[in-house]
Amino acid sequence: MVDIKLIESFVLVIRAGSMTRAEALSGTPKATLSRQLVKLEKDLDLELVRRDSRRMIPTEAGRRFFIHGEQLLAEMSARIEAARTEAQDLADGVMGDISVLTDTHFSTPFMCRVTRLFLERYPNVRCRFDVTGRISSPKMDDVDCYVGMSPPPHPNLVEKVLGQLNFSLFASTRYLEMYGEPKSQLDLPRHRAITLDDATPDVVHRLFSGSNVFDYEPRSVIRGNDYWVVKTFCIDGLGIALLPDFFTGPELEAGALVRVLPDWRPEPVRVYCAYQRQRYSGRKLRAFIELTAASFQRIDGFHYYVGSRMTAARPDEVVAANS
Repeated sequence: MVDIKLIESFVLVIRAGSMTRAEALSGTPKATLSRQLVKLEKDLDLELVRRDSRRMIPTEAGRRFFIHGEQLLAEMSARIEAARTEAQDLADGVMGDISVLTDTHFSTPFMCRVTRLFLERYPNVRCRFDVTGRISSPKMDDVDCYVGMSPPPHPNLVEKVLGQLNFSLFASTRYLEMYGEPKSQLDLPRHRAITLDDATPDVVHRLFSGSNVFDYEPRSVIRGNDYWVVKTFCIDGLGIALLPDFFTGPELEAGALVRVLPDWRPEPVRVYCAYQRQRYSGRKLRAFIELTAASFQRIDGFHYYVGSRMTAARPDEVVAANS
């Protein structure tokens, strides 16, 4: 393989037109340049230049090799610059890959929008976005950060508190028309409920109103492990559900849901951004976490995916009525 330095010397000499001029331009002694030209001709087994006392005249083969050599050096220079820029970008954290793990109720309502804002700010970044609770969900070792209410167990995890989520009781107007609205917290145990399954045999809700505390076991007609499922059944009129306030904002505005007993609420729940300490040194992850933290302060305005409001009759009811 031909040494690239020999090609650089040959192109330099042909551009300069003479050894003296090449020495002046490069600072390389004429004797060194001459030895490199001889070595290149030997390696190629070609005569590239004819020498006289004043000039270096390229042969036909030399002219051809000069054209290709010039192109090769220009391409190499461009590639080296591109590699340098890419390496610098990676060091600065503005390109490359970032992987995010989040709870399902933070995915579409909040983290999808945060991720979109991040990618708009850093268009050379590629994102891997996963939701917890799936067989295919990655482990914490394989992601850059987790956002949610229950950070995965990990020995080297830093858990940054983003803030707190407020929860309320919600129902659809259809449910309240059918079953009536609870007049006080004492009415809740007799009402139908849609609850989030936390893998315990019994679900107990603890509500607060000022200094008053009320514990009750909801009469669950449906239990699910996904807030989207709970909210969908709530909109569908199957019961009262305890849901995050930010998660129901669009449905409240659209009239698909209403708050029930707004003076009675559970304690707020902390939300974390968790990451491995050693990964935080990169600017890319720091920028993502900073954007997530800033966005969480405006979380009530982030969720704009709204569930459909129930119509007067569902398709199955129409079928039943006509059968």
